[in-house]
Amino acid sequence: MTSSDASSPAFHVRGLIVPTVTSYTPDGRLDLAAAERLTRFYSQLGTPALFPGGTTGEFALLSLEEREALLETVAGAVRSAGAATSTEIIAHTGAATLDDVLRLSRHAHSHGVRAVAVVTPFYYGYEASDLLDFYRKVCRELPELSVYAYTIPQRAGNTVTPEAVAELQAEPNFAGIKDSTGDMHRLLGLIDVPGLSVLAGADDLAYPFLKSGGHGLVSGPGGVVPELFMAFFAALDAGDDGRALGLSHQIRRFSRIIRGGARIDYMKAGLDWRGLKNGRSRSPLPNLSDAERRTLYAQLDSFAADLAASGLPLRDLVT
Repeated sequence: MTSSDASSPAFHVRGLIVPTVTSYTPDGRLDLAAAERLTRFYSQLGTPALFPGGTTGEFALLSLEEREALLETVAGAVRSAGAATSTEIIAHTGAATLDDVLRLSRHAHSHGVRAVAVVTPFYYGYEASDLLDFYRKVCRELPELSVYAYTIPQRAGNTVTPEAVAELQAEPNFAGIKDSTGDMHRLLGLIDVPGLSVLAGADDLAYPFLKSGGHGLVSGPGGVVPELFMAFFAALDAGDDGRALGLSHQIRRFSRIIRGGARIDYMKAGLDWRGLKNGRSRSPLPNLSDAERRTLYAQLDSFAADLAASGLPLRDLVT
């Protein structure tokens, strides 16, 4: 992870961006040692970027202090890898108030993070002009950081219009958008905005989205089998569309097994299956029953065997 340059905050990333789960001890406290192991796993694989503290990371159930401690751990683990990794961090710093957004963002910057993503203000309904003003304030208060808008209306209740995103391009440190609407028409409209970095949380659309000019996938399921997603991007980069299309079908199959990222406990169980224990999700989020876990593990065993037979074995863990 490189240090930020206040005179040149532009930031773009291509490929897999993993929204990391948050690790807990059995008594429900942050397990920072487990978070460090998980970060090291992704860094050693060469994962292009991590997205800590997002929806998959249960940010709404964490205190500000916990979010800061988690970010410090992830940033420290990436930094300790030094030249051995090119993994970047896009820290999710969205919060209920602008003051908290700025606090979390400045804290991230102080730990070497170059880019932040900020979810739309949530719970209350806001006009498009309100959201535009909000993101302008974020960009202008944080000139040393590249800023991504993050829209997930099915959770936040608000979304940023493509027109507002285009206007935000006037801000020199506005990098782009992480869009989790799953709306291909909307994604195409965003891709058409000149110079915009468009990241999608939509595994089912991986192939058409990337072939249409999208830049990256922010994928919870990708955090369980990053090798599959990185092979998909490698095939695209090599111009091997046939292989990329085939791997996109495997991505869709895996996404169905792991419940599309909508159930965090399934992703955590998938990581358990790989040998990376991260604990249960915080209440009131659901956690798998023993029967559900057995069924999931059987499906994952079958999927991994098929993946290996196709020439893409999951690597042994490096911790």
